[in-house]
Amino acid sequence: MVNNMSTRGYLTRAVQFFLGLDGVLHLLEVVSAVNEGAKITAILTSIHACIFFAGVYFVGHDHGHHEKEVEV
Repeated sequence: MVNNMSTRGYLTRAVQFFLGLDGVLHLLEVVSAVNEGAKITAILTSIHACIFFAGVYFVGHDHGHHEKEVEV
């Protein structure tokens, strides 16, 4: 298999990686907030982590409309 990934593909993967890493760091922050008894901070950071993980999912998916090719 030939690696035919474009510059855009590499940038997309890099953005996905760093968004995912940031989401993991937010999860660690949630654990820290729970250990400190900061419930509101833990809740807000959990929401923020979910937003980052949703970003990881949506960045890597093409949401354009694809039409089926019609054979004549």
